[in-house]
Amino acid sequence: MKKINLTTKLNFKIVFVVLLLMITVTAYNHWLYVQEENNKNVALAMSITEFLVQKKPAGSFSEIAARQGSTNQPVQEQVLAINKELQPILNDIFVPVNIIKFGFYSREYERIVAIGPQLDTSLLIGIDPCKIRTIYATNSAQLIKNKNSIVWHGANTLAYTKPISENGVIIGHAFASINQDAVYSAIWKRTIITFLGAFLMLLVCVAIFRELFVKLKKDLQLFAESILDGRTYNYESEIEEFTPILKYISEQTEKMTKLDRLNIIGEMAAGIAHEIRNPMTTVRGFLQYLSAKQEFTKQKENFGLMIDELDRANSIITEFLSLAKNRAMEFSEINLNTIIHDIYPLLQADAMRNNCEIKVTLGDIPNVSVDQNSIRQLILNMVRNGLDAMPGSGIINIYTETTDSKVLLSIKDCGIGIPPEIRDKLGTPFFTTKEQGTGLGLAICYQIVQRHSATLTIDSEQGKGTTFTIAFNHC
Repeated sequence: MKKINLTTKLNFKIVFVVLLLMITVTAYNHWLYVQEENNKNVALAMSITEFLVQKKPAGSFSEIAARQGSTNQPVQEQVLAINKELQPILNDIFVPVNIIKFGFYSREYERIVAIGPQLDTSLLIGIDPCKIRTIYATNSAQLIKNKNSIVWHGANTLAYTKPISENGVIIGHAFASINQDAVYSAIWKRTIITFLGAFLMLLVCVAIFRELFVKLKKDLQLFAESILDGRTYNYESEIEEFTPILKYISEQTEKMTKLDRLNIIGEMAAGIAHEIRNPMTTVRGFLQYLSAKQEFTKQKENFGLMIDELDRANSIITEFLSLAKNRAMEFSEINLNTIIHDIYPLLQADAMRNNCEIKVTLGDIPNVSVDQNSIRQLILNMVRNGLDAMPGSGIINIYTETTDSKVLLSIKDCGIGIPPEIRDKLGTPFFTTKEQGTGLGLAICYQIVQRHSATLTIDSEQGKGTTFTIAFNHC
């Protein structure tokens, strides 16, 4: 048996939910329309009976029969004679013939003497008076529900009757009878047509949604393949509106990839640091011991070179340890200006060795919650990167200021700038443009920024310099 896939299940769920909603709304609208139609028909019945009472000729029904010359004739003949005078009045009323009937009832003859909008003689002379006598026994206007109406040959009706008086005596009634079966049938027909139309539209929407879902699924598959191949930067979706979402996912994926790399390097650093440092310390010690012996005097320069390289390797391991994932941080509230003042002598010394200058412009800023040692390392790394970007001479500017709800720390150099093609690779471990670099300095800075829930922005122009700005949330 073929397994139902996710798209089919989703289609079933959508159809079921929308169908349930459609049934609920249709049922409610059906009920409202029934109430509205009943109110309209009752108002129509009342206006018709009022019109008939006003238009009835003067005199009793027997007087009308006398005017027609049928006084001595059988009752049926007299009723037909009365109908000749009254029927033209009913013919002036235009209503739907399949919904409402109206006319006159005579108490004296105990018969309907006129019926409209179409004359039905069987209702005048073919009805047993006992079956309708009780309906017209009331002396006031009334609304009657009848489940087996004689006027409508057994249909359910809603009738309105209004007494007709002559010289203070009630001689009969004007009536209007609404065929509720016909009304409900028309309403149900309309409801079913509306529901079927809406259901057809639902099926069309499901078909469109399915096609869209298939395209979306295909796009996501291609996008996933592009992520593996590193081709998501310029990826264009077949669904134009979906392209910005995929680009956003691409950007977030790249950030997560960088963080994963940092975490992997951190885990590696924590595991290999002691294993490498111990033999290196032993080797360095033996080299120092051998370089002090007289017979190796001529090799002292080579021994010094080996010791320097071991020290360089040890510094790389130290940078590895700075990327360790579980390195503890002690957050405390402090002003960034205080940290900059504390490390300013170190910054100045580094600048003098590179024939450069440090300028500090500190604004009035609030305290921030940071790990002081990490922020010191962040500033030192960025300043040293700036000094490396100015091989001749230059000025490093350090600014602090407050903007909106952020405290900004900016470090600006006037070096060669960062080429656009490598800007996205900054902060990637082992990526460096320096001959003697390890590519770990900026990676450490990015990790420090991330662990402080801060943001780092880079503004660089080739030949004019680069500005690194870190935005902290202030206390």
